[in-house]
Amino acid sequence: MTDISLNAEAVKQGPSLGYWQLVRRRFLRNRYGVVGLIGCLFIMLTAVFSGFIAPYAPETKDRSAVYSPPQAIRIMAPEGGLSRPYVLGFREEMHPVTFEITFVPDETARQNLALFVRGDAWTFLGMTFDRHLIGTTDGGFVHFLGTDSLGRDVFSRMIQGTRITLLMGVLVMAASCAVGITIGVTSGYVGGRFDMIVQRVVEFVKSFPDLPLYLALVAILPRRAEPMMIFVMFAAILVLLRWADLSRELRGKVIALRSMDYVRAAVAVGASDRRIIGRHIVPNTSSHIIVWATYQLPEVILLESFLSFLGVGVQAPMVSWGTMLNQVRDFQSFAAAPWLMAPVGMIVISVLAFNAFGDGLRDAMDPYSND
Repeated sequence: MTDISLNAEAVKQGPSLGYWQLVRRRFLRNRYGVVGLIGCLFIMLTAVFSGFIAPYAPETKDRSAVYSPPQAIRIMAPEGGLSRPYVLGFREEMHPVTFEITFVPDETARQNLALFVRGDAWTFLGMTFDRHLIGTTDGGFVHFLGTDSLGRDVFSRMIQGTRITLLMGVLVMAASCAVGITIGVTSGYVGGRFDMIVQRVVEFVKSFPDLPLYLALVAILPRRAEPMMIFVMFAAILVLLRWADLSRELRGKVIALRSMDYVRAAVAVGASDRRIIGRHIVPNTSSHIIVWATYQLPEVILLESFLSFLGVGVQAPMVSWGTMLNQVRDFQSFAAAPWLMAPVGMIVISVLAFNAFGDGLRDAMDPYSND
């Protein structure tokens, strides 16, 4: 009777969950990982709809506001009570002793804010739009994060730079995964002399110090080439030196997997090598590949931002977080306009979000984690 009751209870619980269903359930129970996923979606949506979110185009200039500080959104009217959201302009004042120029809010330069206003044209999937999420009712300028030395809106450039920075990260991560998976799985499965040659190449690639080699390779990029060409060549250099880690890790896993019973059974029934690799080897390494990719993306974002900050990465007129930080390479620029460091916030948010997402996936895919 006991066995019958247990079987009846098992039937009531429904069919057993598959691997990916268990991964999803474990991941959703991990609050840290879910917060990271929300942050990743926020960054990705910002990149996709950057033209809509940013009030202006990256190169739009407000020549009347150079090094202008951020404008705070206000909802309290000067005479008291609530009002529609607005911002105040600034007027310059000079200290009579130090001759230092300061910006003071100007009550007479009030601009009301509105949603879905018309502005600079932007494209999405080949279509052109001129609506923006937020702006002024009279078509004037508003600078939520201030302006740079040319009067360009820092907030708009930071939002637009999300697309280039994230595109670089995704492109390098995807290409590194493709190369690493192909070489690592093939090397581990074939073995023999081919494996020995491939591993010597991997060791040769990993023997170089990363940063000096990056700087040396980037230094040979033609500076007179088109910015898009430099972008592609820069991404290729990052891929050239980042596939080796995944290749070495997958090789070890494939060597262990090829001795498993289900792989030996597939070989015994005459399955081709392509089928064995595609149906048995690679699917059983997918969890490791996914987690590696989630950790690789923030590393590429940090590396691109660092090299572009040094002036050897993405080149103008393309805008990335690193190229924006290139304007504050000295203390004088930082003291004059500390708001130019705003892209640091986006870098921190993106790195923390992708790392949290990667930690959540790693714990969810661990078969020994608590359900």
